[in-house]
Amino acid sequence: MKSITSTTKIKTEFSLQNATSNGGIKIFLDYLEKIKFPQALADLHCSKHWNAMFPVCRILLYLIVGWMLGCQRLFHFRKLQNDSLIQRLLGGRCPHHTLLNKGLKRLSKTNPSLYQI
Repeated sequence: MKSITSTTKIKTEFSLQNATSNGGIKIFLDYLEKIKFPQALADLHCSKHWNAMFPVCRILLYLIVGWMLGCQRLFHFRKLQNDSLIQRLLGGRCPHHTLLNKGLKRLSKTNPSLYQI
């Protein structure tokens, strides 16, 4: 995925300058990158235009990282939109929290039989 910054390119610094409250998530992000999770999400082939600003795979990665940071509801993602570490991971911008529900609905429309119990 071209829009996601590799976590190895994100500088780790042990000072309070440019500190983020979610700095501990970098270890989890390194793990996701090591198991090639973003590439697996990119292989989902969701129905969204090829040049969309926020592809469904990027929204799903944002959801997973947010849930690991304690965002239990979609409107809790508002606090992550201005976090510099999360923005850097996602290529500079985070999707608005209202867009997340639309991404989940789009995912269920691609192959509804997979998501039914």
